[in-house]
Amino acid sequence: MPLFSVKQTPAVKTSEVRIQTNNPFIQEGMFTASELPIAELIQRRRLQMLIHSYIYYELNDNLISDSQFDAWGRELAKLQREHPDIASRVCYAEAFKDWDGTTGFHLPRDAWVVRKAHQLISINHRTGKIATSWTPPSECKAKTQKPKEVKKVEKQQPKLFRLTGR
Repeated sequence: MPLFSVKQTPAVKTSEVRIQTNNPFIQEGMFTASELPIAELIQRRRLQMLIHSYIYYELNDNLISDSQFDAWGRELAKLQREHPDIASRVCYAEAFKDWDGTTGFHLPRDAWVVRKAHQLISINHRTGKIATSWTPPSECKAKTQKPKEVKKVEKQQPKLFRLTGR
């Protein structure tokens, strides 16, 4: 007789797992392989908008420039228009429904957003700088490739001119 018995459970749909674990973020099986990069980018931009809106409007501070916020906002609004089905299944879908990217004043400030914003502010105050961009693993490969060999140029000696009294 075995020490432990394994209880067989029926397969559970991803949406049910999401509700059971109370995890609003992307989980395995929620998107197809072709949808996943788009969903991840939508999620990343939404989280950035939420956190940086809180920092700006509630903490009266800035970690990114207005132009960076605007660029992320335009990109997110475009992604949501082009992929409404994917956008509707990514966290904070209701908060970003019909969002045009012009302001983050109305965005929710839940406990997760507040905690992350304070973490970033704390890092910024400790170090004086903060990473505001994130490189996904697929793009890291190109940046870690061996650099092209640079041709060594021999240093040329300057030409000396003799002044003569002619």
